[in-house]
Amino acid sequence: MSRFRTRTDWATALAQGGDDVLAHELQAERASSLGTAGRRMERALTKLENDPSNAALNEAGRLAWEFMVLREMSGLRDWPQVVRLYAIPEAVLRRMGASATITKGKQG
Repeated sequence: MSRFRTRTDWATALAQGGDDVLAHELQAERASSLGTAGRRMERALTKLENDPSNAALNEAGRLAWEFMVLREMSGLRDWPQVVRLYAIPEAVLRRMGASATITKGKQG
């Protein structure tokens, strides 16, 4: 956020029945985090177009998954629309949520 409140500001706002102030601040933080995650995913998708390596694919899959989780936490659940809007490739969708490394002998 661009502006932080001091403890005194929060105490004053809440004492005056300002629960909505806290809700507004939390919503603003969610929106900021979602925007940051979206930009990170966009950069990863662009990088993947220019460098179709396995590492770039793993990164794009991880960041797309993080973006989806943040959207879900914010109450935005229309994931197919996001896939269309950002033109997320099928290969990236298959990598979402997958672990890039598996330690041999430690499975299950």
